[in-house]
Amino acid sequence: MQKLKNIQELKEILNRFVSSSKSVAIMTHTEPDGDGFCASLALHRLLRHQGIDSEIIIDVDSQLERFKFLMNGTKLSIFESGNYYETLIVLDCNSYTLLGDRSELLMTARKRLVIDHHIPSDKELDSNYTFVDISEVCTGSIIYKMFKSEIDNLPPTEQRVIANNLYITLINDTNNFTNSNTDAKSLSLAAELVAFGIVPSELYKAFFLNNTTSQMKYLGEVLAGMELYNDGQILFLYSSLDMQKRNHLATNAISIPRFVQGIKGVEVIAFLRQDDKESYNLSLRSDTVDVNAIAVSYGGGGHRKASGAILYGELDELKFDLISKLKQALTQSRNNV
Repeated sequence: MQKLKNIQELKEILNRFVSSSKSVAIMTHTEPDGDGFCASLALHRLLRHQGIDSEIIIDVDSQLERFKFLMNGTKLSIFESGNYYETLIVLDCNSYTLLGDRSELLMTARKRLVIDHHIPSDKELDSNYTFVDISEVCTGSIIYKMFKSEIDNLPPTEQRVIANNLYITLINDTNNFTNSNTDAKSLSLAAELVAFGIVPSELYKAFFLNNTTSQMKYLGEVLAGMELYNDGQILFLYSSLDMQKRNHLATNAISIPRFVQGIKGVEVIAFLRQDDKESYNLSLRSDTVDVNAIAVSYGGGGHRKASGAILYGELDELKFDLISKLKQALTQSRNNV
């Protein structure tokens, strides 16, 4: 695996790969979010303007309802074992755990390129080339920088389509400019995308506020079970399979942590969602604790202030271990001040 040093190198490799391939696939992590999936949509559209036919590979249970307003003309393919693509581009992911069964595609593709902005784990994807820049606010920002000149030369209607997708990557990873990663660079990117004629208020409503009554009832049920530890510094939330079934929802139907960010006195948010009998999805958020280190200890990863992992085992044991690690991390954080 060769690690690329800058955007120009990345662009040269990507263009070389796709221009000489008979089949091109793009994919992101399981449970597609506004960065990974919308960056895929933008890249898919940009390649089409270069005469490159590509497909976005999803899982059979991928929940894409919230992205429908962005997906017109998108070519999606549900993963099947045995599928082959000459070139495979993985966005916003550098972990086998977060690819699930689709990691099989990495073993067969001849040309493999990973583009990400998360802190690499100790089990990075096996690719020909990898570009990881943890200073980038989102993967969409990397796509924009690679293809800015091409976007500038597109018809206005196409500029807006691509800018819509890239703006969603930005508000997804900044939580609509409320996270601590909101800075001059991210706001400058937002301004450039708005200049293409997009309407931020409409995109915000379509992406963040377009929740169903079932999702809101589910949210209320999860919030009602809120628990506090360590004198209110740790906020723990839990979602069982029964909660999701009762509200007729898929496991990843709504992002819970963003609804509790900013609660007075809370330093760390931990949301544990049951996905199977002894399988749990962990989401961590904190402005003071390195939650990525905790996620990595469970085989996951992400960012220093927002990270996650898949946990396996008995709920009470997992919860006890998690709370213990969070307490220890808070103590270390105070000692380092």
